[in-house]
Amino acid sequence: MRTLGDMRWINQYVGLPYALGGRGPDAFDCYGLCALVYREQFDIELPDWNETVLELRGRALAIESELHSGTWTELEAPEDGCFVVCYRSKAAHHLGLYFAGGVLHAAEGVGAVFEPAHRFQKQYGRLEFGRWAP
Repeated sequence: MRTLGDMRWINQYVGLPYALGGRGPDAFDCYGLCALVYREQFDIELPDWNETVLELRGRALAIESELHSGTWTELEAPEDGCFVVCYRSKAAHHLGLYFAGGVLHAAEGVGAVFEPAHRFQKQYGRLEFGRWAP
């Protein structure tokens, strides 16, 4: 995995536009951004498990299904490069990536942003951290 001493590389993703179902190269949703970062920074190709799920309930079910599929290792505390799964009203519906005390994610209306984890956590009822374990 990439060393994180110099975090300026994250700036190349900040400001990328958001589009529901977006997988790039011009716009991304939360999972599309995560997949792009993993591909470009870590040479890891993630499965595209929710590309066609566009409404919120369907996305929540797709995320939950993946989390319980056996390819996910839950972490008790965040580690650099891990996924952050965000819950509201008991449903998982948003993803980001944790790095150096912050979360890189793509959100409707703002695009890709990197914000401190403590501020990010205030927006959601619960966060889970984990890695794919293929």
